[in-house]
Amino acid sequence: MSHSLLETKALRKYFPAKSGAFGKSRVLKAVDGVDLRLDAGETLGLAGESGCGKSTVAKLIMGLIPPSDGAVHFRGTALSELTKEERFSFRKDVQMIFQDPFSALNPRMRVGEIIGEPLTIHGIASGTERRHRVLQLMAKVGLSEEQFSRYPHEFSGGQRQRIGIARALAVAPRLIIADEPVSALDLSIQAQIINLLQELKEEFSLSFLFIAHDLSVVRHVSDRIAIMYLGKIVEMGARDVVFSRLLHPYTEALLSAIPHTKPETEKKRIILRGDLPSPLAPPGGCPFHTRCPYVEPPLCTDVPPPLEEKEPGHLAACHFSHKLFR
Repeated sequence: MSHSLLETKALRKYFPAKSGAFGKSRVLKAVDGVDLRLDAGETLGLAGESGCGKSTVAKLIMGLIPPSDGAVHFRGTALSELTKEERFSFRKDVQMIFQDPFSALNPRMRVGEIIGEPLTIHGIASGTERRHRVLQLMAKVGLSEEQFSRYPHEFSGGQRQRIGIARALAVAPRLIIADEPVSALDLSIQAQIINLLQELKEEFSLSFLFIAHDLSVVRHVSDRIAIMYLGKIVEMGARDVVFSRLLHPYTEALLSAIPHTKPETEKKRIILRGDLPSPLAPPGGCPFHTRCPYVEPPLCTDVPPPLEEKEPGHLAACHFSHKLFR
């Protein structure tokens, strides 16, 4: 039986929360039943508004925080079942590129040390061999040998992100989780980093979980797309299918916010009413019904729509997908 490279099954992460010193205890549902699948060599884009739970999903997959329920499977084995040796190997196979390229780098370490540290930790190389490998990685991401002994503060934001990419590549991972890797960068630098990631994916046969709130970026890099709202996946499918035949009103609103280069193709911007509900008190029924322009009580307000396959390979959590978007 073949397995996907990565799967999450009914993944949940709830955080206890209190309002004030003597406030009533409540539960913040950051991730609420997420099912994802990522195959070898694939890029899965995970998109949604800030605060919808994307980064928490990344931390759960990396094993940085434990799930409240559900499981993460890597190459068919649940992370909770890994032995100490297997978990060490998992840390090598799955690497992460962080959103803030400055805070992700140790300011007291030189660039050569930062990139070479994983090689030492995993016993891959040391001494002259480590330096040689680090210089190769630096050249691969567009950094020069002269920058080997510099500190992170001496680099621009784009260059610091290149350092983070080189560090992630050092141990030859199977999967890279890129958590908003370009959102802190200028537009021109964003394009350079995205193109670099695409080139590295092809050269090293990498798989990516690419997390972003900008759908135009997700569209450029992804093979499949998952749209997340208030801790849940509301739509998922092949990139071109989701963009041409969307099946959820939240996806429609996100797509309407993408600027077009040709004025004649400009579509009317959909402004969602109200604010994103708090994960401390998510609405009943469909989590999107408080902002949905197509809401139909009592079904939408009372019955949570399941994430189900509406068309081959195209899933959506909406009671009226086909009625609204055919």
